[in-house]
Amino acid sequence: MRRAAFLILLLAAPVRRPGGAETPAAPPVLAEIDRIVREQFWDARAVGPGWDAAVKEARQELSAARTSTERDAAYDRLLATLSDSHTFRMPPGFPERRWATAGLRIGRDGDGYAVKGILPAHAAEGAGMRVGDRIVSVGGRRYGNERVNIRDLFFVFEGAVGSSVEVVWKAEGAAAEKTSLLKREPEEPGDTLVWRSARVIERNGTKYGYVRLWGLSAETALAVVDLLLDREEASHAKPELKDWGSIAAVLLDVRGNSGGYDPNILTTFLRGQWSARDYEVITREGMRIVPPEYKKLPVALLVNSGTASAGEALALQFRAHAIGPIVGEETAGMLSGGAASQRLSDGSTLWLSRRAIRDLSGRSFEGAGVAPDTSIPDRPGRVGEEDAIVEGAIRVLSAGGR
Repeated sequence: MRRAAFLILLLAAPVRRPGGAETPAAPPVLAEIDRIVREQFWDARAVGPGWDAAVKEARQELSAARTSTERDAAYDRLLATLSDSHTFRMPPGFPERRWATAGLRIGRDGDGYAVKGILPAHAAEGAGMRVGDRIVSVGGRRYGNERVNIRDLFFVFEGAVGSSVEVVWKAEGAAAEKTSLLKREPEEPGDTLVWRSARVIERNGTKYGYVRLWGLSAETALAVVDLLLDREEASHAKPELKDWGSIAAVLLDVRGNSGGYDPNILTTFLRGQWSARDYEVITREGMRIVPPEYKKLPVALLVNSGTASAGEALALQFRAHAIGPIVGEETAGMLSGGAASQRLSDGSTLWLSRRAIRDLSGRSFEGAGVAPDTSIPDRPGRVGEEDAIVEGAIRVLSAGGR
């Protein structure tokens, strides 16, 4: 016990420089962050003299900090010097897995942030929030013109089951602010959300299939494949899909999509390059080849300023392979090539980008997102219509162009 106390005192003791000057010792967590960033951050050039100076400043700030809020802010300022949307620290208490959600997705809108997605059957929907409502503050942090990272865009609404987050917001066009305490509840699996969202929209005698992806996972991608590969079979899944076998085009909605997986499996399929025709299946109705040959459909990708990370990578692939038009708003500008989390000794978590992404022309999408082919603000539709981006995508597809 006395040995442990001695070690704690030693770690907290100041470091004496030659000549008698004293500087505060680096807190253990700062040393951990420094080491991990130097060894693993994707851009070795970013951890040169500028990083050294930032670490020194963080050491001084941490030595003077008296509260956890002040310490968190010091770590945030340090990591912000790397200018990477996926590199940040999560304070202690965030679960490693089995996150729950408040059901709210946000994105940049004018000189601030606004609601960009409402997951069904979650707290944000119950609070009456709608796409286009302004976000004033989340968890006590005000949201203004300053660009946030993906922690404050997405993870702030995630957390332990039963925990809550306070959101101050204003209905679109209203002056009065509202305060809602949004309780986090378990989110349904990605494939379940895909099937729940799928439906048929008819305009001028033409049927369009609609499906929304709230995140990107292998299960999510395969649910889309299931829906499109055998459309006659999918039409029996639920009443909303009874005309799915006769859809002429697809609206693939990734607005408010937080990413999370490599989207190659999905774009390979949409390009018609995944169709095996392996064997015959015989039923009372007859015989058919399985998997059936995928008959490609025109497809539009719906995006907004809440479309982030791998959701943006999907947009890049749509453009690189001319899969279909991209309709909506410029995406979030948070396109990472691969971020991973590591638990630190104080119970906090460091997220770090180990890879970066550029398109084939060499352009990075950190800080500036993927621009749509057809730009449409994300706003609710008029009575009897879908929202503005859905209606716009239908017009683009019906015209047969980009």
